[in-house]
Amino acid sequence: MGRLNRVCYGLLLWVWLVGCDSATAEQHVGNAEARLAQDDVRTAVIELKNALQKDPDLASARLLLGEAHARLGDHASALKEFERALDLGLDDPRVQTGLLRAKVRLGRYQEVIGELEDAGALSPQLAVVLADANLEAGDLGRAKILYQQGLSLADGNLGLGLVAWQEGDLDRADHYLTQATTLDPGHADAWLRKGEFSLSRQAFDDARLSFDNAAGLAAGQVLGRVGLARVHLVQGDLDGAAAEVQRILKLAPQFPVAHYLDGLIRFERGDVTGAETAIREVQRVAPDHPPSLYLMGAIKYRQGQHAQAEDNLQRFLAQDFANDAAAKLLASVRFDRGDFQRAVDALSQRVDATEDPQLLALYGAAQLRLGNPVQATQALERAVALAPDMAAFRNQLALSLLATGDRARAEVELNSAVAVDADQFQSDYLLAMVRVREGDWPAAAEAVDALVQKSPDSPIGYNLRGVVALGQEDRAAGEAAFKAALQRDAGFLPAVQNLARMAEQDGNRDQAMRWYEGFLEGRADDESALLALADLAVRGNDAAAAVAYLQRAVAANPETVRGRLGLGRLYFAQGQLAPAGTVVNEALALAPAMPDLLLLRAEIDLRSGNVEAARRVATELQPQAARLPNNMALHLALGNLQARVGQLTLARTNLERVLALTDGANPAALRGLARLDLRDGRPEAARARVNQLLQAGDDDAETRLLDADLLLAENRRADAEKSFSALADAGVRDGMIRMVGLEVSSQNPAAAMARLQTWLEQRPGDLGAELLLADLLMRQDQDRAVARYEALVETNNPVALNNLAWLYMERKDPRAVATARSAVAAAPDNPNILDTLGWILLQEGQKPEAVRLLRRSVQLNPSNPSVQYHLGIALRDTGDVRGARDALTRAMELRAFPEQEEARRALEQLADS
Repeated sequence: MGRLNRVCYGLLLWVWLVGCDSATAEQHVGNAEARLAQDDVRTAVIELKNALQKDPDLASARLLLGEAHARLGDHASALKEFERALDLGLDDPRVQTGLLRAKVRLGRYQEVIGELEDAGALSPQLAVVLADANLEAGDLGRAKILYQQGLSLADGNLGLGLVAWQEGDLDRADHYLTQATTLDPGHADAWLRKGEFSLSRQAFDDARLSFDNAAGLAAGQVLGRVGLARVHLVQGDLDGAAAEVQRILKLAPQFPVAHYLDGLIRFERGDVTGAETAIREVQRVAPDHPPSLYLMGAIKYRQGQHAQAEDNLQRFLAQDFANDAAAKLLASVRFDRGDFQRAVDALSQRVDATEDPQLLALYGAAQLRLGNPVQATQALERAVALAPDMAAFRNQLALSLLATGDRARAEVELNSAVAVDADQFQSDYLLAMVRVREGDWPAAAEAVDALVQKSPDSPIGYNLRGVVALGQEDRAAGEAAFKAALQRDAGFLPAVQNLARMAEQDGNRDQAMRWYEGFLEGRADDESALLALADLAVRGNDAAAAVAYLQRAVAANPETVRGRLGLGRLYFAQGQLAPAGTVVNEALALAPAMPDLLLLRAEIDLRSGNVEAARRVATELQPQAARLPNNMALHLALGNLQARVGQLTLARTNLERVLALTDGANPAALRGLARLDLRDGRPEAARARVNQLLQAGDDDAETRLLDADLLLAENRRADAEKSFSALADAGVRDGMIRMVGLEVSSQNPAAAMARLQTWLEQRPGDLGAELLLADLLMRQDQDRAVARYEALVETNNPVALNNLAWLYMERKDPRAVATARSAVAAAPDNPNILDTLGWILLQEGQKPEAVRLLRRSVQLNPSNPSVQYHLGIALRDTGDVRGARDALTRAMELRAFPEQEEARRALEQLADS
């Protein structure tokens, strides 16, 4: 019974509440007008909606509701109500004025101009609306004339104030904006604009008063508090700003600007995680909000997440390219990642016109790291001229001058840096390093003593003291100094590196590794220490340990480029091309223009048989080399790559550039040019370069290999074989490969295979040697060849998979198609592998796909007659006689090939058909 009573009571209460609203629609309108007069706009909106629920066709309620929405800034809703009032036939000038004003606020100002421009004499209200439209369209002159017609209105004065502000007449702007608030103290937009104006002039008290007045009005309570928060921020009052933001979030919990300000305040306080959470709220509803993109870029940079920082900053700059601060931050992101060329690219369009010393210093530092000391010095000299009291800029300039060999000027700059900031010790450190580089150990020791005296608690001076002691051949004092550095800072990695280096020089690699492992006990994720351990493991021939350290570095530092580069190089050295390619591609996603990564990518492509992909890399790198004429390492590596992919003229240009930078004495460039001479049929020129190398005492394995190649070109086969054999016996891989080639050409494949088998027994991870042995077996013993290739399937090597698929095809093994598809997946742009899959599919009757693949193979390598032949047969089998004739004719016009006789017969049959 009790439950029934409660239900009935609830039902009666609901009926009573509904029946209690006995007011008429007109009474609700009257209540709304009273609320609007008191600036209680939100309650007025409720009253007006109640009125319209009772009488949807009450035009006066539609008008008032439109005006209420407009006062609250909801111009879309306002427009709808004004349009309904108009449809209901309400003849009130306020309808047209409100409707047109809403269109202007919604960006539809051209419609308003079209409707009013030729309307004849306008009321002051409509003149102001048309002025607003012209102001939005950028026609300040026309807007000013029309605003003059509304001088009796707050809106007219507000408009004139905005025009004067844009014209730079600040006194007139102040007069009109003040007049607007005087004429209508309840005009929230006027107070907000006046607050913005005062804030721009750093008139903080006036700005605070204006924003406070706006916040006291219904239409300005949110944006007024936003303005107050900004005043607090500009004055450095984070607590006051945070309090205002919390008030805004209570009023409008989803307001993006409030979350942006919350994120900005948290970032300034060092709460990076909280800042990120706040900005994600903004980007959830406004993913391209420019200030949030900029701030998220700074957040991600602070977190060390460089890829995400770069993405946000690039999106910001796409909207505001002129923002130098964002460009500097983007350059800093790239600089810290080691992508110095793209750091330069971020600033290059700004350098000539900028007066920003920080931008110039960053640009100069990046140029210096790229090996361009002249460009670096020019930028840094400008930075010092603009900010002569910045010791850091003078230090950077000194480094640049040292790179150009101008030690005298470098010392002047360093002494000047000490003069302008005696407390900083970087200049003293660099002065000491100058003495170290000169080998002036007594002077270096004196400079280090001064550095230690200035900063007795810093490990830097003690570490440098150890370097000087080693230079003076006092190892005991050096070790003691390095340990003294660690006593002051156990996390000072340079001292650990020096102690480890000493241990390794003593032949105690285990002790060297223990130094790094001890360092990592408190810093398990330190990338530099993990990379150093990987290097030690490589030098100790412990590839598995090196891989483990590098994998740990990558796992602990997800955005590491150096770790991935090292891991990629190690995988490549082990012949693990698939994982090498994966890790290098990951690194390229982080630093897409880094030369070292691109060069390694090209090496992987070449080893995989994808010469065209390697050639694309070489083409991509050439503009970088042209921009960096003094980067010897890049020109050398690129020249050697270009020689291998057939870009011979460019190769010679880059290698000769290296010689020009080294007075004609760079051994690697001489070897590269000698090989180009050999390829060009100029053995005499090649011999001259080799003799230059030998006379200079350069008789390392590469020079001896080149000498042996030259002996062979000079028809001194016996001498060449003797040299190749000696190199092979010494463990030089290329020497072994050359001997295998000579034995095969001498019709002695058994000796070649025996040599390869012996090599692989000693070096079981050499994938290239495995492939070469399997290739020889294809011609001698297909059963053994299949077994060899099947053992290599797990490597996912495209060449192994391709050759295995071909053998399967010849043996009618149904695994041929799947294996060939795996090869294409591993190397999708390799024309030979595409040809294999296409030919196998043709044998299987899958003609359309076969034609598509063979066409792609021909497109990538049109000079291969076998592929032209295969395409011709495929086109013939699909009924394209004309296309078949063309392909077969091209095959016959090229060089000799194994299927030449079959191609001739097929062409004759087509001619007879």
